[in-house]
Amino acid sequence: MTDPMDALHRAITDYPRLLAAASERAATAAAATITARDESGAVTVTASGAGDILAVRVTARSLQDWDAHQLAAAVTTAVNEALSRAEASLAQATTVTTADTERRVEGQLQAFEQKMDATLDRLDQLTRDLDRLLDD
Repeated sequence: MTDPMDALHRAITDYPRLLAAASERAATAAAATITARDESGAVTVTASGAGDILAVRVTARSLQDWDAHQLAAAVTTAVNEALSRAEASLAQATTVTTADTERRVEGQLQAFEQKMDATLDRLDQLTRDLDRLLDD
């Protein structure tokens, strides 16, 4: 069985490395390019993983055949989809490691607290035993 103090120490010392790795994954996800289309395929939106709209392409046919409201709805749909994908990509890049690390550290802290509680209980018992010996 692993000593809770050793495990807690490892979790704390690993934290900066894990945080750096999560930051790197977040930066990579933010720099990624995400493309989405509306349902008809007439509008294509390209966004960065950070949520910046990089390009909006509309087919010539839709510019001729659609009114402004139809075109606006198609652009809005494609933009929302691209931004939703960017947000999901960024969240996935950071959440898994962060959640795993938090669970690991929390588990180690819990084990440490239990060990400390047991140690304090033992010290209380020793104090009572010593008091009894001194009273006799």
